[in-house]
Amino acid sequence: MQREYQKPRVGISACLLGERVRHDGGHKRDAWLVDVLGRDVDWVPVCPEVEAGFGTPREPIDLVRGAGDTIRLVALDTRRDVTEPMQRFIDRRLEELAAERLSGYVLKAGSPSCGLDDVLIHDDGEGKTAETADNVESSGLFAGALRARFPTLPIEDERRLADPGRRRRFVERVFAYHHHISATRSFAIVRVRGNAREKTTDWAAAEEPLEIRLHGRPFATIMRTPGADRELASGFLLSERIVRSVDDIGTIEHCTDRGPEIAAPHEIPASHEIAAPDESPAQNVINVTLVDESRLARALSERRQTTASASCGVCGRETIESLTADMAPIRSPLSVSGADVAMLPQRLRKVQRVFDETGGLHAAGLFAADGRLVDVAEDVGRHNAVDKVIGGRLLRDELPLADRLLCVSGRTSFEIVQKAAVAGVPLVAAVSAPSSLAIDLANACGVTLVGFVRGDSFNIYTYPERIR
Repeated sequence: MQREYQKPRVGISACLLGERVRHDGGHKRDAWLVDVLGRDVDWVPVCPEVEAGFGTPREPIDLVRGAGDTIRLVALDTRRDVTEPMQRFIDRRLEELAAERLSGYVLKAGSPSCGLDDVLIHDDGEGKTAETADNVESSGLFAGALRARFPTLPIEDERRLADPGRRRRFVERVFAYHHHISATRSFAIVRVRGNAREKTTDWAAAEEPLEIRLHGRPFATIMRTPGADRELASGFLLSERIVRSVDDIGTIEHCTDRGPEIAAPHEIPASHEIAAPDESPAQNVINVTLVDESRLARALSERRQTTASASCGVCGRETIESLTADMAPIRSPLSVSGADVAMLPQRLRKVQRVFDETGGLHAAGLFAADGRLVDVAEDVGRHNAVDKVIGGRLLRDELPLADRLLCVSGRTSFEIVQKAAVAGVPLVAAVSAPSSLAIDLANACGVTLVGFVRGDSFNIYTYPERIR
């Protein structure tokens, strides 16, 4: 069953959408937010003043420093303290927003409720104007509480988003956050500690099928964690030797009920301003067209239409001889320090964000020769994570990866070495043991294979000369 794609849900100050909720009955409609970003996100509008019952039009309000250095919200004309009703609204609304699973938030700059960090605090309670007030700035009451409640949520205001660079980074963060929360699902559980039982909520890694089609015809089904599906499909087709480079791919896109929505691979990540690399109306079916249709006939004749579990993968050719028949051993002059190899699992672990919530995902990281992280992917299947990072490089036309290292969580299987070798990766490291077939394949393909990377120790199984 196809799961319909859900756009990122992004909170926003309602006045920025053109809603007439300001104190004077007006609005502050932002054209870029409404007409551009609004095409790719679902807005969740919030106006603290209206939802707290202040109405519109209404008298303006200020932030005022009260007794004991507390910050109060005070009506400008009547000097009525409206902090308590605002705080009640904030407490209630933040709980509601937690259920929305937001991927970002855009606030109204300068607002005493929604200002991000540019709201003047008045010291004497006499309603000083901005020109005479002391130069002390703070977050609005709602904005400050929002930040505290959701410390990792991408949050900006419309004034700062006028800068093109900041705008681009915000969009990237929103879609990255959306991918992150899409990779998990919440469940009501009973947690047992000794004799105590507690009803609570826990997060599990999402696992769903991805059907890969070639020219609209079913080719393979992979159980995976949603996200980076174009990269996953590309890496899988590379591992299966259906494609050798990005030039072999004509188009690659998720399918809709109307058929595939087609995009050229050279446009991935998308060159336009908003769309993330793998956003689409139906995430569980992806269609690939090949430039050379003779490859299609061979692929379909050899296809293994099966559903693979996330633990075993959809394997490639069965023997080392068939794998190496048309592939020369890797001759990369790569040289890596032992200290950098020892640090790879730690550096990979630091960026496993979904694992931190679920404890249920594997990771694959691509590193430069100096140990710097280049790319990372998480998935319920370790082999899928490898396909995602390698497929991403294929779509960027960066193969072979002769100056890169691959580090994977867990053990190293035959499939992991196969995928690395096809992509030209000269060194594969893992925190656990390799299988015997993985060692044999690494030896035949010219891959340096490292296992049991823990602390400052590790085992080198093949081609130790690359590690100094």
